[in-house]
Amino acid sequence: NAQKIMGQRYPPHALVVYTASVLFWAFLTRAWRALGLSSYLNREYSGLPNHQKILFNSHVISNLHALAAIYGGLVCYVCDDALNDPMLMAFNDSPARDTYLMITAGYLSHDLILCLYNQDTFGDALTIMHHALIVVAFITGTVVHIGTFYMASFLVNEVSTIFYNFNHFLAKSKDKHAAYYKANGLMLALTFLVFRICFNFYNLYLMGWNWYTLAYKRDMWRTETDTTRHVLAPFLSLLAVGHVVINVIWFFFICKAVARKLWRRSPEKTHVE
Repeated sequence: NAQKIMGQRYPPHALVVYTASVLFWAFLTRAWRALGLSSYLNREYSGLPNHQKILFNSHVISNLHALAAIYGGLVCYVCDDALNDPMLMAFNDSPARDTYLMITAGYLSHDLILCLYNQDTFGDALTIMHHALIVVAFITGTVVHIGTFYMASFLVNEVSTIFYNFNHFLAKSKDKHAAYYKANGLMLALTFLVFRICFNFYNLYLMGWNWYTLAYKRDMWRTETDTTRHVLAPFLSLLAVGHVVINVIWFFFICKAVARKLWRRSPEKTHVE
């Protein structure tokens, strides 16, 4: 069964889903901004300068994508037949998994364009590097059917994204001393620690152990005739490590920001914020 799956070719529907995803998120972003829907979410939105409105709207769209990605990640991780088979984890082809990966690849491609076009506002180097890395990994993995199980598992990272985006919304409300603003910061740090640090390191451990099982215990590299896998499997694994490293750096910055929130004194106690 594993050999049959490994021999399947790139599913045409994945390209369709990726293209549709890019167009969908681009259309949704423009429609959301044109209708001024963010003004219903935050009273301060109308007074923001244009570049800050673009940033605000991108956080709204990011949360919508996060919900889709979380659902897809849970479905692929919990309900996937590959969960207990190292061979299927490494090379299994799943139409459902490909679909969720291409939805996220399409969203990140769209967001990457926004970052590059608005670098002065929110196109920092780490974000651009992260988006480019994930897009390359997801598309490559889907095309050659390598490591998509691990990639789909990374989709649950988006749990922390929801609190990150709400941190931006609350910051624009100009009430940085409210208890809910600090509580959201704590939830951001906690969910980031659980879903982007602990879970990602577990995912790396699982991936490393399964590659060891396949390469040495099952002698896959000696018997594998497809030399493409000899190159792309280590390459995609390296991209996974890069993804984890970027998240560790982000976590350091988040912890510093949350610490500032918790120690920030209220206006009643000081005139300096």
